[in-house]
Amino acid sequence: MPVPAYPIAKDAHLALSQLRDGEGARAGRQGEAEKLIQGRVAFVTQTLGPVYERREDALDAYAGLIEDDRKGHVFAPLPEDRVCRLLSRIPEDIRAQKAPLTPSFSDGRRWPEPVRAAKAAWQLSIGYWKILDSDAARPARGAAKGQARHLRRKPEAKDLTPEELLALSQNPLTAARPQKALDFGLFDFIPPDQPGIVIADE
Repeated sequence: MPVPAYPIAKDAHLALSQLRDGEGARAGRQGEAEKLIQGRVAFVTQTLGPVYERREDALDAYAGLIEDDRKGHVFAPLPEDRVCRLLSRIPEDIRAQKAPLTPSFSDGRRWPEPVRAAKAAWQLSIGYWKILDSDAARPARGAAKGQARHLRRKPEAKDLTPEELLALSQNPLTAARPQKALDFGLFDFIPPDQPGIVIADE
């Protein structure tokens, strides 16, 4: 099954511009993207552009980039071009109303009428390979030693700096201790007087 070929860009606006112009490098896998640009990338999903009150207006603005199921406007992008989609969002002014409602217990109702019904707003979301700066891609000097999965259980984890956390995320996973030999198992035993010998008892 084909995978989406995400654009490779410094930011979401440049990625959208490349999609619209049919230019720029694209890749489905991180290894492919890094090979194309000879650098480090990270997958990012980001919203951008204006917020539309009507879904129809957003579909018209991004025609040819996102799936459209309206009658007379039906459009389905190819699997490798499915890198954009519309997100239904709650407008900022409604989300800012953080004051909790208090029960009114009047007119047979427990809660008062809402001041305004929350109307959905629509905004474009795009996935792309973000090109990392060389400083961000390179582990910081003097970073904490070890692996994040071990350090997070220790009290000193709260003292790690952002640079040290970034360096830890770049460290390859290694075994916490040397792997035991698998030459003997449940049906083998080592004589107590001859520790260098493994005897099969079956």
